[in-house]
Amino acid sequence: MSEASVVAESRKGSGRTREIARAALAAFMQGGYRLTQIVHVSERLGVSVGSIYRYVESKEALFHIAAMEALGRLPDALPLPVKVAGLQETVAVISEMAAEDPLWPTLRELVGRPPGADVKAEAQAIAGELYDVMATRATFINLLDRCAQDIPELAEFFDQRIRRRLMADLVTWVVRRGVAGGGRAEAEALARGAMEAIAWLAKNRPFDRTAGQISDAQARAAAVRIFAGAFD
Repeated sequence: MSEASVVAESRKGSGRTREIARAALAAFMQGGYRLTQIVHVSERLGVSVGSIYRYVESKEALFHIAAMEALGRLPDALPLPVKVAGLQETVAVISEMAAEDPLWPTLRELVGRPPGADVKAEAQAIAGELYDVMATRATFINLLDRCAQDIPELAEFFDQRIRRRLMADLVTWVVRRGVAGGGRAEAEALARGAMEAIAWLAKNRPFDRTAGQISDAQARAAAVRIFAGAFD
């Protein structure tokens, strides 16, 4: 085979791998990890199960490329079929990526800053940042929401390293700004309620067929307004 043929075959393989990753992503988001099987992906693509195994060695490898596609980190070229050492390898890669990404730097910076005079401006800055974080990672977050209950290692990572840390920082900011008269319990209630508005508008709205008339700009503006209003 000529060098040009090898390159063409490699490009064809990488393109097909991405198609499979996208089909797998849709399947896992619909059925969760436990119930989704390779046959569900083959049916979405209209191909045989055997052809899927040319690109991934196992269901674990299928989930791995789906997660990497959701993160926008699926390489253009991968040795085929893709192999992974179990789901813990995927969780380890996701953990490394999370460690490199501060996710909510504005909130963390404000938590460590003495209370300022303009709580509303701080709340608007926090809300905008959290909206952008969720909106740009909506597909991946929804994948975790759907599959973490079936994958203990993933659930631990998502709950302990992301959700709990975010809520701890947000509740601390609320308490230190003195906008919750009922103490930490009220601060947590306010923080969680305000976050729900951002979460729906940023990560659930794009997948809700009844919300198609709401533009991204409108959703972001509403999220910031609702979030900041919770702390007036």
